[in-house]
Amino acid sequence: MKQLIAAAFLFLSVSLFAQNQSSTRDFIDKANFLQINKDWTITAEFYSGLGEYVKFYPVEVMDLKSKETRDALLLNMHAKSGADWVDAEAWVGLDEVAGLIDFVESYVIPNLDLDLRKKSREFIFESKEMKLSFMVHERQRRISIWLNNYGKEGGSKYYFWTESQINNITYLLQVLKRIK
Repeated sequence: MKQLIAAAFLFLSVSLFAQNQSSTRDFIDKANFLQINKDWTITAEFYSGLGEYVKFYPVEVMDLKSKETRDALLLNMHAKSGADWVDAEAWVGLDEVAGLIDFVESYVIPNLDLDLRKKSREFIFESKEMKLSFMVHERQRRISIWLNNYGKEGGSKYYFWTESQINNITYLLQVLKRIK
């Protein structure tokens, strides 16, 4: 009986974790041999004053045995987590890219010049592996990015923000449209 309960708990834990992975990470996890093709000609890069960065790349992931491919968005983050520097990645599957394009076109770009008085407005896009926030507070603008599934108890320990690189959001839109 104890073994049955332990097996059920393990299955439930794995199932809940898998639901928080992108379709691309699921594809990667199932393949034994992979080829990842990055398109270095078009990237979107955001830097902070601390030396942190987030880079977005369009990629094609290929299972070398079946020759099946998936197009996706790869996000590489180099950030400070507590006292340590960390490198992490997240995947945004093709099934989520259209939503991110719509978010950037409908909520971020039209509000780049928004000027609020004693108010703030925040727009949030959440995918399975990352969250992107665009916040306007009076005349300040901030882009924040969290990577999901890396922290204890589901919290993200990888976080990046910038106020000086806001206009690079147009490069992100170009990367996204290259994938779609």
